[in-house]
Amino acid sequence: MLKKSKFITVAALTALLVAPLSACGSSNEGGSGTNEGASGDQTTITYFSWANTKKVSKIIETFEKENPDIKIDVSGAAGGANEYVQTLMTRISGGQVPDVFHISTATKNDVISGGWARDLTNEPFMKGLDPTGVAQYTVDGKAYGMTPTVWMGTIIFNKKLLKDVGYDKVPTTLKEFNEMGKKLNEKGITPYMEDPNVISGSFVPMLGGWYAKNAPASDQELFDGKETFEKQWTPLLTQWQTMIDSNTMPKTVVGVPKDQIQQLFLQGKLAMYRSGMWDAGTIREAGIEFEAAPFPAFEGGEAFVGGGPDSPFAISSKIEGKKLEAAQKFLSFINSEEGLKLLDSEVGQLSSSANWKAEVPAEFKDVYDNYIQTGKYYWLNWPKNGPVMAKEMTAQFQLMIQGTETPQQAAANLDAKWSK
Repeated sequence: MLKKSKFITVAALTALLVAPLSACGSSNEGGSGTNEGASGDQTTITYFSWANTKKVSKIIETFEKENPDIKIDVSGAAGGANEYVQTLMTRISGGQVPDVFHISTATKNDVISGGWARDLTNEPFMKGLDPTGVAQYTVDGKAYGMTPTVWMGTIIFNKKLLKDVGYDKVPTTLKEFNEMGKKLNEKGITPYMEDPNVISGSFVPMLGGWYAKNAPASDQELFDGKETFEKQWTPLLTQWQTMIDSNTMPKTVVGVPKDQIQQLFLQGKLAMYRSGMWDAGTIREAGIEFEAAPFPAFEGGEAFVGGGPDSPFAISSKIEGKKLEAAQKFLSFINSEEGLKLLDSEVGQLSSSANWKAEVPAEFKDVYDNYIQTGKYYWLNWPKNGPVMAKEMTAQFQLMIQGTETPQQAAANLDAKWSK
């Protein structure tokens, strides 16, 4: 859930982000004025992509071919969401604001309150967008992000490996999920893994499923100080920990890069992992019959998936003239039928824009119809200190997985960090 919060200066925020950067910006990413970046009849704009630069290369090539007077200097952050957030905020603090970049739930308050993003409310390319996505990045009646796609964070499972132990589907309760994990372990197959270097892709949707059945319990109670993480989350973290205790997710997952997790799945050594449509093409190429499933429910909850609007495109408030016009053209292309088709085919992002209706892949149709379309999806949106809390939560979960911290200690540490 979202609400306004106090602004934390970028300098102070950056000081807290002690992890090394995974990517560096190009020298012309400042966006300092009118036509900087123009060379002859060609205007260059910088784009800091949320997706892997290889995945967006065809999008950039197609746009540049149709707009030969514009060149896009694209860069990305090696790694996941945490690396993107760290790199973006460091670039901003150093005066290297990309001309086009992505806001996220972690950076929304700091980027918008700091005046780094341009008001896009009346831009023509905002037409046809899903109001839910627009509202999430609207402050004081002004829209700062263009998000024409949605994401689904699910369990991806190897249908053959599950069938070998007597299952056609992923169980929808955590107890049954762990029982299936035991059977997979007996066959020498690792049951489940997720990237431990970002916020837990399983706990958050499972939390959402518990909230859905336990009103008035909510994340807003935590954010308003009516509840503590220790009181609300300890019983849920204790349940989540059973995945580790039962070896459904091995302790050795800490330190395993997400690319290696995917490789284990492609090699048939891993039955399930947390992923989404962005990996569908690679899995199909490997010849694996797979399907997407929701995350199992905590006791007293219901099965849920992770999901919501994709991190939206934003335009730097520091550019104008030809650079601004070029950035506006780029976003217009993105929210066109051609651009949306490319986001779907190349990046694995599902259009939520009225400008093109995507056809959901068969492997994801059940999850899309029965969870996304019915509102059974959730993600944690920190209303303040987003990067700091995301980093702290990631660290606490790693310690729980390794067995060096209890669920109660992890929750208490989140309280301590939140109250600062």
